[in-house]
Amino acid sequence: MVAPTPWPAVAAGDELVGHWTGAMTHAGATVGVEFDFTRRAGRLAGSFSSAQQRVLEYPFDSVSSSASRVVINLGGGGVVFTGTVAHGEMHGTFRDRELGTGTFALREVTPQTPPYSSEDVTFQNGNVALAGSLYVPSTPGRHPAIVFLQGSGPEIRWGANRFWADYFARRGIAALIYDKRGSGGSSGNWQTSDFNDLAADALAGVALLRSRPDIDPKQIGIHGHSQGATIAPLIAAQSGSVAFVIAVSGSGIPVWKSEINSLHHAMTAAHVHGGALRHADAFIARVIDYARTGTGWQQVTAAQAAYPKEPWHDVLSVRKNWYFWPFFKKIANFDAATSWRRVHVPVLIVQAGDDEHIPVEPSIRAMRSALAAANNPDYTIALLPGAPHSLVVHPQTALHFGWPFLYPGFADLLGAWVRYRTIDRTTSSST
Repeated sequence: MVAPTPWPAVAAGDELVGHWTGAMTHAGATVGVEFDFTRRAGRLAGSFSSAQQRVLEYPFDSVSSSASRVVINLGGGGVVFTGTVAHGEMHGTFRDRELGTGTFALREVTPQTPPYSSEDVTFQNGNVALAGSLYVPSTPGRHPAIVFLQGSGPEIRWGANRFWADYFARRGIAALIYDKRGSGGSSGNWQTSDFNDLAADALAGVALLRSRPDIDPKQIGIHGHSQGATIAPLIAAQSGSVAFVIAVSGSGIPVWKSEINSLHHAMTAAHVHGGALRHADAFIARVIDYARTGTGWQQVTAAQAAYPKEPWHDVLSVRKNWYFWPFFKKIANFDAATSWRRVHVPVLIVQAGDDEHIPVEPSIRAMRSALAAANNPDYTIALLPGAPHSLVVHPQTALHFGWPFLYPGFADLLGAWVRYRTIDRTTSSST
């Protein structure tokens, strides 16, 4: 990219407010991005979007400006943008913790009004307040809706779920996304909660939608990815208000078995093999057994100390004073198949062929068997060959870099399935 000609200094803080669109470039590969800047209580704030990377309106950690210079921090300092802005254009460089450096260039444009409205909402599950955002299509009448669950860890509503909310709202389906308890604007603590607590949070979201005049109470479904997909059948089994279930990259076997599979895959990805891999697997088994039962810590420390020079030692190092132990004990024995046996609504299950966390074939067998036991013939299981757990493909090789992109056809699959189950089926049956 050609370096821009120096411009006269301008008040960058005032100049920034608005919608900016352009691209980031790294190693010769370009990806479209958008920045949005606002002033809130006199302070400059903003967000990052990249539809190809499945990120929309992810808040910047900070934005600072001085004269024509602007510095933006994103993702806990994982990405830092430094640039100049003048005459409605912005140019500069970025530093990515994983990728290295690159350039970016954007221009200010008038944003297009989306075909949906949005509002911030709050709903209660007992003494836990969940903060979220609701996106409702602009067309009149009552709309089908989806409540989006979170994956593991402290997940907020922005990023992937915001991407899907936009995707479905543009197709006539309302979407509720919210910060996981203990994250973002939601109270509570996910680290001290079990899956029943998280399921109850989602059901509180369903109840909120059922109370609204712009939502069809008979067409509210749930969507979960990863941990959210594992919990999804529990939510449907506990409620007569869920109309359909979408489960993406979820486990169909007990959580502790999936965790062993995930850690083993992490070792092979780190090129641990042979005797070292066998030792690592034995240590993993001891760690997960302790996490499940709370007993056997001496065996864990002895196994960890037995091979101090092996390549996995630092990666798998554990400590006793760790939130993971009491948290995992609450969820370790959860078996999604037990809940799938009580699900009687339409189901779409999508599994990633190269999932690095979930044992795919055992999970598919368990879910198919459970749905058969439920006498539920209305399910679809799609296996996407070569797809990773996130369904976001990273095409980098030793000689070529490519920006990540959503697995081809995945979004179309979800959109078509939901439309058929709701709007299209309703329309065709009424004609």
